[in-house]
Amino acid sequence: MFHHSAGIWLSEAIFGTTITLSTGRIIPTRWVGEQHVREDLGFIPSFTDWVKTIRPEPWMGRAEKIEALVDPHLAPPVLEVR
Repeated sequence: MFHHSAGIWLSEAIFGTTITLSTGRIIPTRWVGEQHVREDLGFIPSFTDWVKTIRPEPWMGRAEKIEALVDPHLAPPVLEVR
């Protein structure tokens, strides 16, 4: 899910700019992420490249309005039918 340039940036943000190996050697986190993605995909796609390949499913476009759950004052008025 994070095999793109933004995912590599995220790993750096989470783990820090460098990683210390058990041998004591310090290596850049970005290098590890770039090597990993290159090994898996052969290149490093951008986030846009990654998202463009996602095939939309019907459930992805169904959204429910949650205003009433968040703030009852924003809910549309209830009309009584007699």
